[in-house]
Amino acid sequence: MTKIELSAVTLPSLGPVTLAILSIFVFGTYGLVAFLRRPYPSNLAKVPGPGVRHWFFGSFPAEYQVEGKISYYLHKSLDEYGHVCAITEMARLPVIVLADHRAVCKVLLQTPYQRVPMINDLIRRHAGAGILTAEGAEHRRQRKVAHPAFTQGSVYDMAPTMHQKGDHMVTRLNRIIDGDKSEEGSLYGTSTDISKAMTCIALDIIGAVGFNYEFNALLGDGATSDLERAFSDSLSLLTTGTAYGGARILLGDPIEQFGRFFKVEEQLHLDRSKKLVRKICAELVERAKKAESKGTDFLSLMVRANSSEEVKSSQRLTDEEMRENIPVFVFAGHETTATALSWSMLELIDERHGKSRQDRLRQELIDADEDVWKNDARALDSLPYLDAFTRETMRFHSPARGLPRQAPYDDVIPLGRPMRLRDGTMTTELHVKKGQKMIFPLSWMNRDESLWGPDGNQFKPERWLSDDKDKAVGEDVDIDPSVKELRGVWSNLATFGAGPTQCIGIRMALLEFKIAIAALVMNFEVLPPNLPGEPAIEIVSQEQLVTKPVLKSDPKLGLAMPVRIRKLVTATATASA
Repeated sequence: MTKIELSAVTLPSLGPVTLAILSIFVFGTYGLVAFLRRPYPSNLAKVPGPGVRHWFFGSFPAEYQVEGKISYYLHKSLDEYGHVCAITEMARLPVIVLADHRAVCKVLLQTPYQRVPMINDLIRRHAGAGILTAEGAEHRRQRKVAHPAFTQGSVYDMAPTMHQKGDHMVTRLNRIIDGDKSEEGSLYGTSTDISKAMTCIALDIIGAVGFNYEFNALLGDGATSDLERAFSDSLSLLTTGTAYGGARILLGDPIEQFGRFFKVEEQLHLDRSKKLVRKICAELVERAKKAESKGTDFLSLMVRANSSEEVKSSQRLTDEEMRENIPVFVFAGHETTATALSWSMLELIDERHGKSRQDRLRQELIDADEDVWKNDARALDSLPYLDAFTRETMRFHSPARGLPRQAPYDDVIPLGRPMRLRDGTMTTELHVKKGQKMIFPLSWMNRDESLWGPDGNQFKPERWLSDDKDKAVGEDVDIDPSVKELRGVWSNLATFGAGPTQCIGIRMALLEFKIAIAALVMNFEVLPPNLPGEPAIEIVSQEQLVTKPVLKSDPKLGLAMPVRIRKLVTATATASA
């Protein structure tokens, strides 16, 4: 995929002194407005928390916000202050951190709160104004039209295409192995960054099953499609780390207009990319509308549903709305799945349990007969250990580490467990004002030992092999009874959200994950990247809109998962190019 050299983003028409003055003016103005508008300390003074450590950056060090390590500090705060705490974000924004399942039930299921406007605006400007950012009646209208494309039956119909892309991934990895003539490779396996293959299969699948478009990322020999390049560029410019990029995130459209006026190359590059994305997506919508054959991709199904008699003319999507949803589907179905697959590799190369996990997955697939599960998605979907491995990956390595929401009005949020306020009193409810931002720390909640038991912070697929998969907690644990209220949520996890805005593509994401894992373990042995006697390569997390694994030694490289791979002697026949 095309990468942008962010260090090359400059203001060619402005000198360094002028640029420095403008940056100081923008951030200074924003900081002054924030200082005057927001209370200091916040109106959540009674709620325990780390307090304000910096007048502008709030509770956490500036470098952690720039480097995408906020979850680290959030988790430290929760460990220290309890399952509900108050923090201050950049620009003096008071935020409640809620690691409470009854609060999740209230905010996401019973009286759905709004998404945070700034994040919505960021997604609209970089991905599109589709179902991912729509609210209320507008969201329900778009979801109604999109729903037929995401039913379990529709997703199972897409399985043959997903398996084809799985075969292409196998072919790609075989080529890498065949091209490695080193003695080291023959002895210890071929070194590769497998996150690239995971990114490519996720992209190829969403293109094919999403809107009948071939990105050809797996077998393209380095060539990329126009849509991939444009969309990749747009996402790469999401968080650039430049002063202009930071101002654009905080202030939105006014800064973008400023950038266009002064011909800021970063802004002009983003505008060119978005223009190309819109052009290609418009062509895809027109093609889907004119197609005589009944396609099974999301876009074709949406076009048919949009014109059906069951949808009133006033509720139908416009061509522009369908066009806007294409990049949204690419982002939601590509970035998150590629990230989850990459994190799962870390568990397959684990020093203690990696080999046994691969062996168990492989044996289960062999016993189930490849000819059966490749032709029957239901058979693959029902394999117990593959399902357990998938659930545990989504629990332990949630691609989205936090779920932000904003109160639409003054409200009272009930808590499943009492919290101790700063003055020592206990309470079981939290009063919030209209506009109050809150974050549900999914990764912390998914590992909470009070729910998952003393092994909650361990990757353990076996926890899902009980008779009650939707419970799957540690033994002899005093379970928070409010968790039972989340029975409508997949596996009692908020990884995919909950309620009316729960991820509409959850079924597709889970099946895609299983097919990619099946293709990998049936053909390869995945090994740690370090040679015998070498220190282990450390992987850490880096947060943007999703939380990606990166090299601790060089996080600027972005998504990375170095491994060694070796062909299985008894590997199944794979697809050729």
